[in-house]
Amino acid sequence: LAGRGGDAIPDGAVALDGDRIVAVGPRAEVEARHGEGEWREAVLLPAFVNAHLHLELSHLAGAVAGGEGLPAWIELFVSARFRHRQLDPGPAMTMGAEDLVRAGVAAVGDVSNTLRSVAPLGAAGLAGTVFHEVFGTTAERLAAAVADAREERRTAPAPAPGLRVVTSPHAVYSTFHPGLVELLRAGPGSLHLAEDPAERAFVSGATGGFAALVARMGGDPAGIVPRARSAVALVAPHLRPHHLAVHCVDLDDADVALLKAAGATVVLCPRSNRFIAGRLPRLDALLDAGIPLAVGTDSLASSPSLAPLAEVAALWRAFPAIPASRIVPLLWNGPAVGAPHVGALAPGRAPGIVAAPTRGFRVDDPWDFLAAFGAEERPLEWLARQVPEASA
Repeated sequence: LAGRGGDAIPDGAVALDGDRIVAVGPRAEVEARHGEGEWREAVLLPAFVNAHLHLELSHLAGAVAGGEGLPAWIELFVSARFRHRQLDPGPAMTMGAEDLVRAGVAAVGDVSNTLRSVAPLGAAGLAGTVFHEVFGTTAERLAAAVADAREERRTAPAPAPGLRVVTSPHAVYSTFHPGLVELLRAGPGSLHLAEDPAERAFVSGATGGFAALVARMGGDPAGIVPRARSAVALVAPHLRPHHLAVHCVDLDDADVALLKAAGATVVLCPRSNRFIAGRLPRLDALLDAGIPLAVGTDSLASSPSLAPLAEVAALWRAFPAIPASRIVPLLWNGPAVGAPHVGALAPGRAPGIVAAPTRGFRVDDPWDFLAAFGAEERPLEWLARQVPEASA
């Protein structure tokens, strides 16, 4: 039995009333109070959080090449999205939501431009936040995007219980800076940040791939953001604990210190980062700094699946000096996406519980076992589903 705090209970047990936890602890103690349980040859654990995905891009799986860095990938992505504009993304979103459930996910931090992902996420029984993303390289364009988003939210069906929708900026290179700051000050949000070294070049000197991209989008590379040492230095004064800073691949020590002071959760998407630019975040530095962390998959346009356990496995393999017991718990940061019950094996809560079958293998270290399990994307078994809490 493994949980969010990095603790594991050999021969552990969970007593359930429906989907809600009644007791957690060593099997002998739980059975003494609640009767004999149903034995599982498995590691039991809370269901996962996929803290960053773009479900509405599921129909673009395999359609965008990577390896040349983020500015080049964005140009290829825009072209692919245009080519596929006649394709209904609905079926792919439905299948993607079902894939999330098969991957043991109970809560998400989904990014949407259209709000079309809200319905399939709700239908799949997922909690969390849909970040309604807006961008614009001039004040006028961003104001229009925010107004359109407000109208879309007004006319859209209400999200399912446990899901919320918030308006959120995209990134420093795509969102006129005063408007980006206003959106961050308004409340929870998710920001693509420090995903590529080109972002640092853009913020520090209005040069590089993003400067060229902004110019082609009709913006002024020198006017969209104030000059700063890095993208993190630019936005850190406006980040709060209810914000997600997504990717954070290109960080120096000063950036790490700024993120620590801000208290925002850093969401790592290593398989997408490796595909797009061949880089990984500084997991060791982020962990040592005590920065709140979570994992996400990004979209199927840049990642092979929507399984967050596979992201954990990628980090485990890339950082062999870091024990799996420090990496696997990144799967359970439900509070980061507005689902505080997810990831917590606590009586009275219904976080969703899954089992990773051991199939006769001796498990000396459940954390290593789970990381290896995720690397193979082996099927999980659901024992209980998440039930939203009123506070979410």
